[in-house]
Amino acid sequence: MLEVKSVTEISNDIKNILENNIPFVLVEGEISNYKPHYSGHKYFTLKDDYAQINCTMWKSRPLNFNLFDGQKVLITGAISVYPPRGSYNIDVLSILPAGTGDLFQAFEQLKQKLDALGYFDAEQKITIPDFILNIGVSTSPTGAAIQDIISTIKRRFPLADIYFRPTIVQGESASMDIVKAIKELTQYPVDVIIVGRGGGSIEDLWAYNTEEVANAIYNCSVPIISAVGHETDFTISDFVADIRAATPTAAAELATPITQHEILSNLDAFMANMRANIEQKIDDIKKTLQIHNVDRFYNLFMNRINYTYEKIDNLSDTIRKDMHFALKNKINEINNLENRLIELSPYTPLLRGYCLIQKDSKTISNNISLSNLQTFEIIRKNEKVNAIFSSISS
Repeated sequence: MLEVKSVTEISNDIKNILENNIPFVLVEGEISNYKPHYSGHKYFTLKDDYAQINCTMWKSRPLNFNLFDGQKVLITGAISVYPPRGSYNIDVLSILPAGTGDLFQAFEQLKQKLDALGYFDAEQKITIPDFILNIGVSTSPTGAAIQDIISTIKRRFPLADIYFRPTIVQGESASMDIVKAIKELTQYPVDVIIVGRGGGSIEDLWAYNTEEVANAIYNCSVPIISAVGHETDFTISDFVADIRAATPTAAAELATPITQHEILSNLDAFMANMRANIEQKIDDIKKTLQIHNVDRFYNLFMNRINYTYEKIDNLSDTIRKDMHFALKNKINEINNLENRLIELSPYTPLLRGYCLIQKDSKTISNNISLSNLQTFEIIRKNEKVNAIFSSISS
């Protein structure tokens, strides 16, 4: 005999079955009945040719392009049941346009919006300093970009200190990590910040096409060089940044406008000019003394001049030796720091086949059991997946 249940009980049974067995979904469909609420929440229907489902996206979840009816999108969310109305819907976590064409449309929409707000205006750009000693870098710790940047800076101006903030450059959490990296680098005495990564598809570079990253660059008090992708790639960050570099290597060159060779050449030219001026003064005084036939004072003066010559020569040698010594120490220091950074990076073990487990972009330590987490992320060298903990009972 069937058990008699109330409407509330059967509704709660349905809620538990759906929410516990289908916690997360990835759905592609067409937007219909889109209604942006004045509060910032977004309500719409996701449909295809044969079915439809209501969707809700709360204002706390960022969206980097405009939604409209008929638009095809890819939605990540969770099934949610509302018993008082006997309805179910998708609680939307993120939305992406479906297909490269739609991504380009989203790119153009944000570009037009930021252009109208003056984000790209030349008068808003901060001039890169002529002499730079401290360089901030935000990029992946495992890609070729960081190696190109470090090697170029070491070759051109090894006296510069590099403040490297390893950054997630691809995936759902990349945009917010780039924003955090920019903010953290401004806490150090950096003269310029390089923000970038290597090349890739429009999907790979999408983190640099978000409004959050654009705002972080626009509001940064330190000049930023954007170096995202290859020479033919353009992102929103390129337009907002104070200067755009075609490649990470080009960004490192822009961050070292004066090279070690130029400094040493200028020092040699300065010393030669000073010596020429002194010799000219000596000749002028010598002629004056000879005219007045004051040999005694002339000899005393020439001895003093010769002594000064000797001091200048010694000082010149000391400066050159100290500079070469300092350059050598800086190169060794940078090499040690680079090796230490790579060694301590939580992403380095990924190159050897290990994986990293995170929750909300925070690494899960050994003293936290995965059974306490409903969901978490597994990050490997070339991929990131969302995982759901499921206990197996015997």
